[in-house]
Amino acid sequence: MAVGILFTFRDGKAATSSTQVNLPSSTAIADAVLFGQQMALLIDPLVNGFISRIGIVVDVDLSALAIANAPSPLADVEEGARFQFRTAQNNFTSMRIPTFIDNLITAGGNAVDQVNVDVAAYLTAMETGIDLTGVGGSGTISPSDTRDEDITATTSALESFQSSRG
Repeated sequence: MAVGILFTFRDGKAATSSTQVNLPSSTAIADAVLFGQQMALLIDPLVNGFISRIGIVVDVDLSALAIANAPSPLADVEEGARFQFRTAQNNFTSMRIPTFIDNLITAGGNAVDQVNVDVAAYLTAMETGIDLTGVGGSGTISPSDTRDEDITATTSALESFQSSRG
């Protein structure tokens, strides 16, 4: 499993952007935390904004899952859907899913079809969590925002286009 350190930067307009530094797969999580802290000390003098978050990214093996392992010829990372959620404390957070399937957008509009079975299942998991006891976990894990507030409701789900960075 590869390990990465994700640095999120915030600018004067409260906009954020991220970059990742990859580490050898043999790196222990405790060492990754220390590396992230020490690298932050080196990056800080190089930016006008500030480092607002450091996260540890651990690759997960997907080979045992029955999910796609190749893109459709129609896949385009610039086309996606942005979901906005409300948290338990009435704050907002969002998530964009790239290469979103066009058929899941309402005909003639830009709204995601929230009654579609697959979309509804995703939204239910985002709003109420996923019970992991059936797969060896210890209970229900609920998504949260960066303040650790549980996501409780979907406020919008719209088609979203974004320029690629290639």
